[in-house]
Amino acid sequence: MSKILCVIDGMTDQSFRVNNYLNLSSMRLLRHIDTTQGQTPESLGCILRLLGTKKVPLHLRGYAEALGYGIHVNKNDLIFRGSWFSLDEQGRCNIPTPAPESIAEGEGYYYHLEQYKSLLVFPNMANCVADIVTYPPYACNGKDARTLCPKRCIAASRVFQSQLAENRCLILWGQSAPAKIAPFSQRAAVICGTPIVKGIAKLLNMDLIPLSGATGDIDTDLLEKMQATLNAAKNYPFVLLHINGADEAAHRKNPNEKTAFLRKVDMVVINSLLQSEHDIYVVSDHGTDPITGQHIGSRQPLFKNVSAKPI
Repeated sequence: MSKILCVIDGMTDQSFRVNNYLNLSSMRLLRHIDTTQGQTPESLGCILRLLGTKKVPLHLRGYAEALGYGIHVNKNDLIFRGSWFSLDEQGRCNIPTPAPESIAEGEGYYYHLEQYKSLLVFPNMANCVADIVTYPPYACNGKDARTLCPKRCIAASRVFQSQLAENRCLILWGQSAPAKIAPFSQRAAVICGTPIVKGIAKLLNMDLIPLSGATGDIDTDLLEKMQATLNAAKNYPFVLLHINGADEAAHRKNPNEKTAFLRKVDMVVINSLLQSEHDIYVVSDHGTDPITGQHIGSRQPLFKNVSAKPI
């Protein structure tokens, strides 16, 4: 028997009601968890805390993304995550927009990732990481893009200004440098399609299970992820299953899309997990509001199947 932790990214919001989901509502509410511990509500830190990391480095996001995408960086490199946003007629951030394949060369290196995501690497600039001020995209909705330029990093400021256009902008955030954290406490497998979670797996020395249909959005192959989770549970005492589509739907400010995806997760994934012999836990890393598109830092409910041992 194994322990399976299913993290449904961005599951909760003001309108979330567990009774709307047949299988999730059959589980027992164990407790509410403070996944942010006073920090910004974002997946990297929240998931690491759920996995027992006591102290999450402040400057880790960009590096974890690089690990997740298999992008090589050197120990003295400065790394940013980049998120592309559309702008309204007043120049305010609206919703994510597709990232360009490339941008004009500057001091650093630009990597197109997927959807609205990119990565920027500035060689030999890691020594200034602690001084930089940036603005995470999940807190930028409705803000004048001109006010979101990175501070105390001339190279990053130049990139931001060069990409600020009438209808879109590039938000640079998650500044980081390569770092190490303590490995996970036991042998574990990770089932996911989201690169930041792949990065977490590599940081914690957890085994990534290869998947062909995992996209990190609502079109992910939930059946494949569920079957891979149950297969991994035969060989690993702990399995992390991460499902990201609800968070992405909320960032697109689409509450109907978010709810429909959660219902699909409930019927395809949670239903099957509950029929297994394993200890099943379901939690969200943070909430995501489909009205504003922003993350929510409230305490998150942790559910367990009735027969599971305390986590």
